[in-house]
Amino acid sequence: MIRSRDGKKAITEEEFDEMFDNGEDIDEFLDYDSARLVEPDPDEVFATTLTRKVNLDLPVDMIEQIDVQARRCGQPRQSLLRTWVWERLREEQERDLRLGVPPTSEKGRK
Repeated sequence: MIRSRDGKKAITEEEFDEMFDNGEDIDEFLDYDSARLVEPDPDEVFATTLTRKVNLDLPVDMIEQIDVQARRCGQPRQSLLRTWVWERLREEQERDLRLGVPPTSEKGRK
């Protein structure tokens, strides 16, 4: 559970993630007194990646199972899903290479 700074309100990690993802105000749940600035490792900084928001409707039981896995991995739901999608895309690309299917690029397509 995540408590507000005044201790009067508590929400789950999933509710916090959803509020953040929806652009809602999460300020009351942030502890600025213990916040610290973390400088990025220059070797790990990549070019800015453009992103596009995707809405995906999933059954509640599937979301609950994803949340269990996310907690086990110590990641937010969105990060875990992004990792899973990326892993699957790499698997598909490797399969295509094994089968001799030429790589395709979707850049510029909408």
